[in-house]
Amino acid sequence: MTEPQGTHRPQRQTLVPAAGGELAVFEWGDPAGEPLVLVHGLSDTHQVWAEVATLLADGFRVISYDVRGHGQSPKPVALREYRLDRLAADFFAVIDAVSPGRPVHVCGHGWGAVQAWEAMCDERANTRIASFTAISGPNLDHVGMTLRELISQPTRAAQLITDRKFWRHGPTTAQAAARRLAYPPRVRTWLIERLGGIPRTYAPIAPTLRSDLVAGVRIARANLAHHLLRPRVRRTAVPVQLVVDTTDVLVPPFLYYGSAQWVDRLWRFGIPADHWLPSTEPLLVAEALANFIEDLHDSDAPISHS
Repeated sequence: MTEPQGTHRPQRQTLVPAAGGELAVFEWGDPAGEPLVLVHGLSDTHQVWAEVATLLADGFRVISYDVRGHGQSPKPVALREYRLDRLAADFFAVIDAVSPGRPVHVCGHGWGAVQAWEAMCDERANTRIASFTAISGPNLDHVGMTLRELISQPTRAAQLITDRKFWRHGPTTAQAAARRLAYPPRVRTWLIERLGGIPRTYAPIAPTLRSDLVAGVRIARANLAHHLLRPRVRRTAVPVQLVVDTTDVLVPPFLYYGSAQWVDRLWRFGIPADHWLPSTEPLLVAEALANFIEDLHDSDAPISHS
């Protein structure tokens, strides 16, 4: 894995048929390489992954796509078109088109991880998905189950929320938390373009930003209350790595507490960073993905007898 040189633009672009239109899909790296799919979150596009993808392109065939409503993909209006089952169906349409004969590794950020969780708990995942890394995005049904449990145990809830193992290196002041919440990378980029003189974070603003924001609101409205209030038991046998931002004020780390009950093979990697890791710490994200996949390969390798 090397530092990116020159452009971060994808090397290939295609359209994949899905319900309601064609999804815009983008690729970096060797077409024959091991496939790794990156799923962006609300109001972003595939561009948010460009630097991570460039870092990983030497060792993987890196694939990303514009989630429905975002970027160059279809923009349905009806709220039901943004339910997690529709988003998971889009995900499977993409991987069946780009890698029909080979399981893919997957990483999602924010709501990209939330929708990827939906796919991980589908029975198709057992043969189509080799691993999943979730960054700043828990399974909403797992969170709903956990909240139900904690509501009936207020003392346990207070202990969990304040447990230091879930809050290592957390923000020490309200001002620090507010800075992380109020200045996502694309807001900083917007300010940099207009004011200048501020170190630039790689966080391009897509020309579709306005419609991306609308799509993000629709996805949250269609899913958040529905899954938190009526959670389902959702299990997966796919190996899962949780990259937990221990200073994340948008997705508090204790929200991942319940996932261990429903994931057969779970790893947790805690780091003192912020919510916007693909933009603010692309090298860290690339290393976490490459190391996790390499460790899985090593653990599955046969033991030689001399």
